[in-house]
Amino acid sequence: MALEDKTFALVLEEDQKIAEPISKMLKRRSYGVTVCTREAEALDRIKERTYPLAVVGHAHGADSPFEAMKEIVMISPMTSMILITDVPDEEVQEKAEGYGILGHAQRQDPSKGVLKLVKTFEEIFQSLAPPKK
Repeated sequence: MALEDKTFALVLEEDQKIAEPISKMLKRRSYGVTVCTREAEALDRIKERTYPLAVVGHAHGADSPFEAMKEIVMISPMTSMILITDVPDEEVQEKAEGYGILGHAQRQDPSKGVLKLVKTFEEIFQSLAPPKK
């Protein structure tokens, strides 16, 4: 399902082998995509524009993806997030509670997991859109 209006997504990931396929997938689904490798840059971007969706992995300047998520939520509490991590499920649930996380995908092959979570985001996002006249 492609989005009708341009929806913006932020990808925060220092490894281009992970960030690039995610960015391409989001662009194919009609997102305006901003890719950042540094936490400070991502936070500056979020201050400038609303990003309904953020994909958060490892970033320069971030102690952990969880800390980056916390900083994003403090600036933009309505941003939904997808986490890229190899941390076990239980730890993700414990550390990411309250951050608006849709779920997480494994770093070794995140594309399939991210796509599934993006589809979930789109269903939620579309259901919240005002009805068409």
